[in-house]
This record gives sequence, structure tokens and C-alpha cells, in this order.
Amino acid sequence: MGWGIVASVMCAHAGAIDVSFQPNAAEMLRMPPYCQVRFNAPSTSPEWKSWQNQIGVNFIDIHHYCAALNYVNRYWGARDARERSYYLERAIGNYDYMVKAEKPDFALRAELYSNRGEVFKLMGRPGEAVKDFNHALSINPRLLKPYLQIADVHVAGKSTTRALETVTEGLRQLPDSKALQRRYLELGGKKPFPEPIVTQATETVTPQAAAVTQAPEAVVEPGPDHAAPSVSEPTKATEPQPAIGTPNNPYCRFCPPE
Repeated sequence: MGWGIVASVMCAHAGAIDVSFQPNAAEMLRMPPYCQVRFNAPSTSPEWKSWQNQIGVNFIDIHHYCAALNYVNRYWGARDARERSYYLERAIGNYDYMVKAEKPDFALRAELYSNRGEVFKLMGRPGEAVKDFNHALSINPRLLKPYLQIADVHVAGKSTTRALETVTEGLRQLPDSKALQRRYLELGGKKPFPEPIVTQATETVTPQAAAVTQAPEAVVEPGPDHAAPSVSEPTKATEPQPAIGTPNNPYCRFCPPE
């Protein structure tokens, strides 16, 4: 009887949901440095002021973004569907908070929408996921993860052609990405790889943006080449583009087929 009680308690503990908002010490080690400062440093510290200058006004809210990253990390370590569902709901709630609080100078805007799109995808909501991925690319077309994620959505929807179109566009923006090159070949693309976009001018990079993009994001899903590229890379030049979208929404580049 005694051993049965002990075993039950141990099993219950093993499957317990961590409802804490703030990452614990071990989890904090996986957080970007600005998360560690926002959670642990006083607002009068030089570190706080430095990150506030780099991230923008939304640094005061960044603990919600960091909590969302951590909830997704917990999702990947969860042992059952109940835990996974809880962590995704908590993640989406905190990302939604950041979207509502978002200011124009927020240096992580593209990453915010890309990461929220990833949670929508994990929740089985592909339409909302692709909408966020496209919005992330409209902010920063050289962000790697959305191209891979949109391609996954199209493959899941049995639309290999559209997946290949997405990866092709990604390679034009990020010609050296091994992940995109590999996906391109897997989807039936043929060498040589697509011609990269030739830029006429280099984007002006503020110290704020450059400093923030050097800080690594928490890894929320395994996979190669998932780090966000530096915003100091060239921007896309204006040139004629092929027809995009669907009959009912001609402005969405990579929307799922209707």
C-alpha cells in the first residue's frame, strides 16, 4: 500500500503542469539575454537601460514575449497532450499581448509574428499561422523560419507546388541557406538554385536593430538553420513579380490553397 501511494505521487508529480509565468533558473539559461535582464535586473540598472534602448519602448513588455518563448520550450518537453495544450494556450496568450502592445520601434516585430505563427501551426490552425508568417516576411523578407514553416503547411495540405514556390522565394532572399537548399531539392527543385535578388542599396542598420538581432532567440523547435538572419543583410530590390495569391485574396503570397 505504501509503495503504491509513493508511485502514484511520483507519477502525478512527473505529469504536473508548470503553471509558473517566470522561467526557473534552468529555463532562464535558454532565454535570450534581454529576457534575463527583464526578469532579474532592476529598472535602474545599466543593463536594463541598454536593452531598452536597443529593443524600444516595448522592452517594458518583453517579459510576455520571453514567457511565450519559454512556454513553447516547455511544450517540447511535455509528456502528454494535456500539458502540451496548456503550454500552447499560454504561449499564444502572451504573444497576443505583445501584438496588442506592439510599438513601431519594437526591434523584434518580425520574430514576434514568426513565433506566434509557429504556435498557431502547432495548434492545428494553419490559416492563422500562414497569415502571421507572411506578416513576418513583410517586415523582414530575409527571416528564414517563415519560409520553412509556410512550406511545411503547404506540404501538409498536399500542395507541393506551392511549397516549392515558397522555398524558391526564400532562396532568392537567402541564397546561402543550407536549410532552404535542402528543402528545395526535397520538393523537386532542380539545380542550379534560384538566382538571388540583386540589391541596389544596402539597408541602413540602426545600432538598436543590429544589437538586438545578435542576441539568439530561444530554440522552440528543432531544425537546422533556424536562427534569424541579421537585419544588416541587403534588402530586396524593387522588381516585377509574378502573380500571387488566390482568386479571393490576391495579396497573400503563400496562403494555403482554397
